[in-house]
Amino acid sequence: MPESVRSALTVGLRICRLSGKDYRVASAGLAASSSVAIRTVFQVAFFTLLGQLAGGATGRAYAFVGAVVFAPVAAVTSHVSTVVTAEVPQGTMYRLRLGNVPLLAVMLLRSWVYVAEGLAMSLVALVVLGPTMLGWRATADVAAAYPLVLLTTMGCLCTGMLCCALVLLGLDEGMAVNFVGYLILLCGGVVVPVDPDGILHLIGQALPLGAGLNAVRIGTTGQVWGAVAHEVAVAASWLLLTGVLLRYQAQRVRHGSAPESV
Repeated sequence: MPESVRSALTVGLRICRLSGKDYRVASAGLAASSSVAIRTVFQVAFFTLLGQLAGGATGRAYAFVGAVVFAPVAAVTSHVSTVVTAEVPQGTMYRLRLGNVPLLAVMLLRSWVYVAEGLAMSLVALVVLGPTMLGWRATADVAAAYPLVLLTTMGCLCTGMLCCALVLLGLDEGMAVNFVGYLILLCGGVVVPVDPDGILHLIGQALPLGAGLNAVRIGTTGQVWGAVAHEVAVAASWLLLTGVLLRYQAQRVRHGSAPESV
């Protein structure tokens, strides 16, 4: 193995380990984990009830699957926004900018804990509510589709990274993450179907989750591969935009026009 690759892997693993330690200190613990799990279960139950009110038993199943797939979104948009933005008030952002690892790579490596958290809470909701809402067989089918849920979660993580970049540019953190989260909820057809000829569907094509969620619901091979291609393209687009914004913000810092100095 080339020395450069070995060094990059060593640094990446170190960042991941430190991220895990930081998460355990700041966010974990039995009480905190139980609170997040209970909140996720109630959120899924609430969305499922809305779907049942809108479409009866069919609407209940539709909304339940949507809510389970949507459950990790809060972790990878709202929670993950503090991965780098917390460095600014602490006065340590300049250390990340001066490091050998690109800032975008640091953001991604430090975010794995929130991907794991979101997927774990989604699985808890599926296991707790699935047999009642869907039945055992359908619950097992959704569980088997979790590689797609991982893909949609990673796509949503890329939008969370964009929120980080926007916050570093001066946008309010709460407004950025809430806007993105609710836009995905509204345009992804999570609770009720969106009009395929309407503006919400058009916006949803540029957002993660929608295509993968449809594939989880339909469960056909052709739909799965189409969804994978769509989700990868959308995630790559958001990640590229994030990289551009981070580069722009770094240039502002160098010229002394950004909040923190290097």
